[in-house]
Amino acid sequence: MTNRVREWRSEPLNAVALRARLTAPYRRRQFHAFGTGSILHKPAWLYGAHHIDVGDHVLLLEGLWLSAERVGWSKEAPTLRIGNGVGVRAFCTISASESVTLEDNVVLSAYTSVLDSEHTWRGGQANPVWNPADTAPVRIGEGTLVGAGVAVLAGADIGRFCLIGANSVVKGTIPDFSIAVGAPARVVGSTHDKGTSVFVR
Repeated sequence: MTNRVREWRSEPLNAVALRARLTAPYRRRQFHAFGTGSILHKPAWLYGAHHIDVGDHVLLLEGLWLSAERVGWSKEAPTLRIGNGVGVRAFCTISASESVTLEDNVVLSAYTSVLDSEHTWRGGQANPVWNPADTAPVRIGEGTLVGAGVAVLAGADIGRFCLIGANSVVKGTIPDFSIAVGAPARVVGSTHDKGTSVFVR
């Protein structure tokens, strides 16, 4: 075995990328849009793909729950937009009933949930799953890093180049260049203070 082959085999992502290239024609038919060089690796659940846009060079890792819910299918596609260069670590949940947008270069750390709907008991059913849901659009701005175990809830509007601390709960608006932590998440600093002049355009 040559050194080049040995080096190729020692990087697990190479095999994942090869599998993604082989399945790309199928993904492009399956999704509303599926960009060049994007990888969807072993999702745990994939629903409503025809209402999901995936940009170029996106990495969606194992165990992802990715769903454009049926309630949104009557609206113009896509319900769920994933921008270019987005990275989603393992075991995240993204569920769009009205509108979820992950702008370019967003990173979701493991076990993060992004949901644009909330269950109610308005329909009179004991099980909230069978009652009407409330929905509100969710946006995560360009270049934002979301820490592990974060819950981004209906109506959240997270600005550009933010840092959301691990295990935070986001509902409402987080301005551009914010560091936010807690449940509910509150702004405690600025990513500008961390030497982020690269973000200035």
